Amino acid sequence: MMLWSVIPEEQILEHFDKQQYNWMEAEVNGVKMLVEPVAEQPGYGRVIRLLCPDPSHYLNPNYQPGQTVCLAPSTMQ
Repeated sequence: MMLWSVIPEEQILEHFDKQQYNWMEAEVNGVKMLVEPVAEQPGYGRVIRLLCPDPSHYLNPNYQPGQTVCLAPSTMQ
């Protein structure tokens, strides 16, 4: 990481190692991703990043970081 600032690095990164994230791995429609559960919508998660090696999934706007996806298994056939 490169950081250009007049503020000392120790002050900027002071609590960096103490941050807590509520992220979890999930598979949605066969696409493995890192999501953050949405408190206001149980069963849904906000995409943090994709963990799948298939490049076509990165082009799908439904899986872009920040999008909300359903984490519950689909019951529709």
